[in-house]
Amino acid sequence: MDRAITSTLALLLLPLAVLHAASDLVVYPPVPGLAASEHYQVRVRGTDGEWKSAFAWQTACKTEEAYFDTLAGWTHTYVNFETSAAVEVEISRADGQPIRSAAVHPQRPSSACAVKEGKALVKLGGPCLVAVDIDGQMDGQDTGKGYHGPPIHTVSIFANPPLPDKPRPDGSGVRTVKPGEKPPADGDWSTLYFLPGVHDIGAAFPVHASRRYYLPGDAMVYGSFCNPEWKDGKNIRIFGHGTLSGARLKHESALPASDSAQRKISRKPVEIFGAEDTQVEGLTIADSASHSVMLINRYTEGHPNQVQWTKIFTWRANGDGINPFGNTLIEDCFLRTQDDSLYVNGRGIRRCVLWNDANGSSFVLSSIPARSLIVEDCDVIYSRAKWHHWSGGRVFNARGENNEAGGPGVIFRNIRITDPRPTLQQFFLCLTVPKPYGSGEHEKGDLSGVLFQNISIAAPSVLGEPQFLWGHNEGRIRNLTFENLTLAGKPVINSDFFKTNEFVSGLIFAPK
Repeated sequence: MDRAITSTLALLLLPLAVLHAASDLVVYPPVPGLAASEHYQVRVRGTDGEWKSAFAWQTACKTEEAYFDTLAGWTHTYVNFETSAAVEVEISRADGQPIRSAAVHPQRPSSACAVKEGKALVKLGGPCLVAVDIDGQMDGQDTGKGYHGPPIHTVSIFANPPLPDKPRPDGSGVRTVKPGEKPPADGDWSTLYFLPGVHDIGAAFPVHASRRYYLPGDAMVYGSFCNPEWKDGKNIRIFGHGTLSGARLKHESALPASDSAQRKISRKPVEIFGAEDTQVEGLTIADSASHSVMLINRYTEGHPNQVQWTKIFTWRANGDGINPFGNTLIEDCFLRTQDDSLYVNGRGIRRCVLWNDANGSSFVLSSIPARSLIVEDCDVIYSRAKWHHWSGGRVFNARGENNEAGGPGVIFRNIRITDPRPTLQQFFLCLTVPKPYGSGEHEKGDLSGVLFQNISIAAPSVLGEPQFLWGHNEGRIRNLTFENLTLAGKPVINSDFFKTNEFVSGLIFAPK
């Protein structure tokens, strides 16, 4: 890049950093060329008391093929900023209409939430990822099976911790990419920096080992990242507070059946084969055309992957969240997905916020390992579904797909399911799927030795669906422990809580 342009960019970015240094708050400016949310406006202030406008992004469910028709026209507004201290956030309607009520989910990070003069005021104690329900659009009505009301417009506040090692556009080894410029797939650089504005990299933009890909908080990048070879998946970092969007990528089902070449191109926002020492950090991933993050590798001693402070919104079939495979630690993520949110595998899952509207499960146990693995301190804020009798959805779901024994050493602890109107049951641990949910399909392999500790369920299924533990002669459920399991505040003390068959045994209940 021309030296004069590089110097100018550095000078333009310098005042922003200086402006927020004193208040420990980094609020990014509007994204050049991108419209702000049509529904909400957001301001934030730190300890200095000075309000700063945060750019309000918006992702929407379309009416195209593969989008869930029951969510057509729904939107989600979100803001990203950085802080390591307490902040106050103000939310107002873009059209000036007053807000009547507001509630923060999960509630724990918020010290206060109130409505004043038609605006929602939320106090947050520090870095956290929360949703704010405006006027009871989610809390006050059943939006699952049978919902025929108007489109729902939701909002989230993403108070990220300061992002370490942010590059500068004039830094050593940095190659900047201007909006509209075709980014280089390779070259004499170590960091690819997408400058503020709107970019389109297309499907499966190639990423390589020992490279960094930075999306600042005022950059929108349409497309997806994928490495070309298994051996090229080491030490990759994809990071920043910008958005990676699949909104311009067609779902595979919308491609012509004859176009085999296009069907082979990955549409997964982040798909890394042979992933080792690889990080996805800070990003927002919106409108995924397929599974959102897949860091593919078996457990590799001493070379873990990490997905941290990543926010995911999906609206389409196969719009899954994160699959850690065997080698990834997932921490501090927010997932609103219309297919499955998290696959129980990898190196651990901590402090995640989960939200489903149409089709997905919070935790999929179909690949649960037989080794030490802890899933902890997670909040399921909404667990809703457009379906009734089928094998998907729910919170804990096995759905007859296990192909080998698993469970010993796996712990679910401090899981809070706070949805006041969940569509289906929370437990659907079915190693074979009974009618009317399926036709008896199953794989071999027992589920045993799992500890469910401090699991709180706010409300039962609005459809009256029973909790299921269901095995078969080649896949038994054995020796599960439920320690301090509660429903609507009441302890679960015996197996009467579950609908079981003869292939379920050794259940242990230990009320608090």
